[in-house]
Amino acid sequence: MLRWVRQKPHKPTNQDLDDALAVAASFQGCIQHADAKAGVLVVLHAGAAAIVATQASAGARLGQIGAVAGFALLSLFLLGFAVSGYHMLQAVRPILRSPAVQSRYSITGIGCHVPSPATEDLPVRITEAWAMARLLAQIAERKYRHVSRSVPWTGLMLGAAVCWTTLVAAWR
Repeated sequence: MLRWVRQKPHKPTNQDLDDALAVAASFQGCIQHADAKAGVLVVLHAGAAAIVATQASAGARLGQIGAVAGFALLSLFLLGFAVSGYHMLQAVRPILRSPAVQSRYSITGIGCHVPSPATEDLPVRITEAWAMARLLAQIAERKYRHVSRSVPWTGLMLGAAVCWTTLVAAWR
């Protein structure tokens, strides 16, 4: 039979604060990573849009069947561009929410707190650091969700751009 062992009440230590701040820093790194991925998608967007835009006048030279195929490809391109663009904008959109607990560790809460080196302040600082870590985790999750939703639409857009370029090249 398993017995539960009573644990002694834990007295907050500087290590607890260090742990909370390390977790917050880790989630900040996740946010930066998601922003970097969104940056790559923005470059793909700009490149594909430039390629399609430079060949826009070529659509007039396509025959009737080519024009129908070209219209379908450009429609797919625009759909992918719009939907993935929306998700990329949501991924890079800044969020200035405050943590659930006013925190000296957040940019929205720094004006409310004057850091105090008092030892009895340690439990409050630990609570504030964990609140900030939770907020950063939520922001990172939202960014990654939008980046991952943007990827298939970017693929559709790029595939349509490649097919459009191939169609225009075949009709020359």
